[in-house]
Amino acid sequence: MTVHLYLVRHGETEMNRAQRLQGITDGPLTAKGLAAAATLGTILKHVHFDAAYSSDRRRAKQTAKAILDQHPDAPPLQELTGLREYYFGGNEGMKNMALMRKTQRRFGFGAFAKMWLAAPQFRTLVRNFHAMDDTGQAETFDALMTRIDTTFKQIVAANQPEANVLVVAHGVSLSALIYQLAPKQLPVTLLKNTSVSLVDAGATWQVRGVDLTSEKAVLALAAEAGAAAGHPAQ
Repeated sequence: MTVHLYLVRHGETEMNRAQRLQGITDGPLTAKGLAAAATLGTILKHVHFDAAYSSDRRRAKQTAKAILDQHPDAPPLQELTGLREYYFGGNEGMKNMALMRKTQRRFGFGAFAKMWLAAPQFRTLVRNFHAMDDTGQAETFDALMTRIDTTFKQIVAANQPEANVLVVAHGVSLSALIYQLAPKQLPVTLLKNTSVSLVDAGATWQVRGVDLTSEKAVLALAAEAGAAAGHPAQ
């Protein structure tokens, strides 16, 4: 049994544009984000989606709906809280650069460099997010990984073999799945807005593409997945 998971990070928001930690803060897409989501929907219009999921945050739902609007036979969108973004606790809304300066002041330049450059970079990054939250509310690395693992296993179990499943969520939460499966394929800067990654989930889970944004790359990935499933994209 293989389920084809099309992972999409939501479009741009005002907090993305302002380079602030967004987390579970709920905000809509910008005009640019809405346009990019609609464009991605056009690119993916020939991929038949058997199921569609998003987190319950507005930016994810808006992105998913813009994609599904291009599909006359679109499945209903199912919202899952398990797909929410990483929770930054008391640092929600903080400027990215402010967090970097805070890390340098507390741990020194060596720790800051390790966070961005040393392997395993993603784990170190998330653990730093938690350590930098003075309120102690931020999600731990282990809690994040357990949540994402559980949520995606539930999604796969709910779908038939060879189903194409759209999953629209967030930069850190989707990166957690990719890191779990293929850490070397995860970009240092994680996933771009409205990027597409593809994971085949079955007896084994395989990452087939990560952080794709060009129409050519996305269409090639979709065609490859469709051919593997026996029903190539038109």
